[in-house]
Amino acid sequence: NRNRIRGNIQMKELIILTSILIASRLIGLDPNVTPLLALAVFAPRMNLSPWLALGVLAITDVVLGFYSIMPIVYACMLGAYYISKNMSNIYVAGATSVLLWHIVVNGAVVMFGTGFAPFTPEALLFDMRLLGSTLAFTALIDITQRLTQQLRQSQV
Repeated sequence: NRNRIRGNIQMKELIILTSILIASRLIGLDPNVTPLLALAVFAPRMNLSPWLALGVLAITDVVLGFYSIMPIVYACMLGAYYISKNMSNIYVAGATSVLLWHIVVNGAVVMFGTGFAPFTPEALLFDMRLLGSTLAFTALIDITQRLTQQLRQSQV
């Protein structure tokens, strides 16, 4: 009975998290201010599937529209998950994931259309904001998870 209650609480938390993430993409934040990359980075530590961030992207891309480099963006999100899974420091994993994103996505943008190549001032400025938001959202998730764990332990 206690495990079923715990499972119900975790399902509710997952539904709330997913709803917040979907809303964060649909409310009109700048494309480089997003919690999705942070979620992909933090997901292994929360025992979440790498498909959660990709699912949120897919659902919101249906509403926001499709784009030529979608497979590249999705691959980078998946890459962020596996980078984090193999690194002990969540913040270094986040920064490494943004570097991967910077090189791969900006390289694809140049190949498939108009955009700025990796390491140009314009691309660096854009992705510095992505780095800042990724680390900020990673810290927010980290703090929230730690507080939640402390609350659960104090209730036992």
